[in-house]
Amino acid sequence: MKLRLMICAAAASTALFAGDNDATSATYAVMNVTNAYTDTIIAVPWVGLDGNTNTISGLVNTTTLAEGDKLYMYDNGTWYEYTKSSSGVWTGAETITPEGAHTAESQVVARGSGLILKRASAGGTVLLCGRVDSNPIQTTIAANGKTLFANPTALAVDLDTKFTSAANGDTITIPLNNGGFNKYTFNGTEWGQMTKKATTITINGVERTRYNNVWSKCGSIPAGTGAWYETTGTGYTVEW
Repeated sequence: MKLRLMICAAAASTALFAGDNDATSATYAVMNVTNAYTDTIIAVPWVGLDGNTNTISGLVNTTTLAEGDKLYMYDNGTWYEYTKSSSGVWTGAETITPEGAHTAESQVVARGSGLILKRASAGGTVLLCGRVDSNPIQTTIAANGKTLFANPTALAVDLDTKFTSAANGDTITIPLNNGGFNKYTFNGTEWGQMTKKATTITINGVERTRYNNVWSKCGSIPAGTGAWYETTGTGYTVEW
């Protein structure tokens, strides 16, 4: 997934109160996400244009998408599905949740969460629109389950620095642009992966290759990338 970012600063409001001149400004942005596959996890980097929490319809522009393309939101065990209609807007599916449809205009998506875009054809781009917000936010890691989240910052984040309250055995799975994924595990002390290390040995004059499991401390989430967090622990919050 490649990101192209366009931002602009604009005067949001100017007000006079009891003789005080109080001017504020806001930065609005459009992120062009290039995806090489039909399924892409989209990071939610912005708040709404009005400064409040963004919505499905406000965040994900449908201009570059095809009719029938779908968007999925996962929240604490429940899936919310939206489909691009023939009129070019997101429509909610009434069968995806027990309580019925959630309209794209009403369904909020918090900065730092992740969405899954499923396209009819591989490749293309999708535009994410919103307002830049530099205030700290928290991602809630659901207890004893899975959480779909994303790195909303402009920098890669080291797992050992950010996910310090992980339980032993917690995993983070990050999709790659080549269709594969990186899966990292917390071993009770640090994040990393078990890898195979080849060792050449000689038995009865014949060289043989032996593979041993070796723990490697590693793991980071690139900027704007979504991932799955799975835990059997009590859950916790992560501040970005």
